[in-house]
Amino acid sequence: MLSIEHLLTDLSPLLHQYGYVLLALAIAAEGIGIPAPGQSLLVVASILSSLGQMSLPLIVIVAGSSAFLGNICGYWIGLQCEHILIRKNWLSKQTIDKCHSFIERYGIWGLMMSRFIEGLKQLMPLACGIAKMPFKAFLVGNTFAVILWVLCFGIAPAYLYHQRAFLLDFYHHYAVVTWFVVIGLVIVGVLFAVRQYQKK
Repeated sequence: MLSIEHLLTDLSPLLHQYGYVLLALAIAAEGIGIPAPGQSLLVVASILSSLGQMSLPLIVIVAGSSAFLGNICGYWIGLQCEHILIRKNWLSKQTIDKCHSFIERYGIWGLMMSRFIEGLKQLMPLACGIAKMPFKAFLVGNTFAVILWVLCFGIAPAYLYHQRAFLLDFYHHYAVVTWFVVIGLVIVGVLFAVRQYQKK
């Protein structure tokens, strides 16, 4: 709860000054491997929309399109510029080998799950390109990952912020159950997406 209030205090002035442009740039930057507070800005923007200071439909459109296109740019950079990344020592051969093995092992599942893991989220599009993941598979995984991510961090905060006292009290009493339910829903969603893709 305190961290949310700190985020609002720290990031609200930036969003008031630079608005949707800052949100788009920060989220897109994450897609090409550049550390940026895209997710934090999205949460704050969502809360500001619940306070009538930003437009939730615009936030969803900006965040979704920026994440989707940013990830595609990251994929393309990984696909086309692997030798440059190695020559400039931006990525070690060991890191690239790990990218290959991770993508080969987890595929679309790994791409979707990485969207919710800080650090891995920024590197995964590059890793998919480096590992030569088929573009069709990347598009499917990227689409579902972005949709789930925007739902969790772009839409949910707008509707849950005013219920934060009740939710925090519930969480403190049923933390384990809450995590089991959340993880279960994410797993079911990912399995459904993978199954739909395999049917094509």
